[in-house]
Amino acid sequence: MTTVRIRQLAAGCLALGLLAASWQGLVPAQAARLHAAAPAIEMPPDPGEAGRATLAGIDSNGNGVRDDLERHIARHFGRDDKVLRAVANAVIATQHGILASDADGSAAAQAMLVHAGDCMGAIASELAPYGDALWRLRPLIDDTPERKEAMAAHMARVLRMDVAVREERRWDERCAGRVDEVDEWRH
Repeated sequence: MTTVRIRQLAAGCLALGLLAASWQGLVPAQAARLHAAAPAIEMPPDPGEAGRATLAGIDSNGNGVRDDLERHIARHFGRDDKVLRAVANAVIATQHGILASDADGSAAAQAMLVHAGDCMGAIASELAPYGDALWRLRPLIDDTPERKEAMAAHMARVLRMDVAVREERRWDERCAGRVDEVDEWRH
């Protein structure tokens, strides 16, 4: 592990859209073919405007992913369990950042996001066809003025932190589960 000032990470780990930067420009048609071959995934109901009424939004099935974002993931990412888990974990970590109200909450959310980024990096070749879908997901995450403000406050706290990062990216047992259920960053 290496400890670096978060400024040196260019705050890229914080923004899901920037996590996806390494996949930008890759073949969108390949993602469309993968999605077309995927079996139907049961989606939560469309939360509509009610899903935008609070910072937390609506998570009707309690899986840690807001229903609007879960619907996007189900529509735009194939059937590979690792891809679905990696994207969901990045969304969960980012949502924890939006909901963080203090330095401890932001530190936990950032640790989750760094871990989710490590897991995403480990399966970069599997994620590559979904570059456009990852980019489209980013503006859906902080889609209200309140969420944008909460994310900005979280980012301001994170910029004052040191963050430990692994020197090698790998898919391990922690990548297969929900990032917010890993004991090391719960408080």
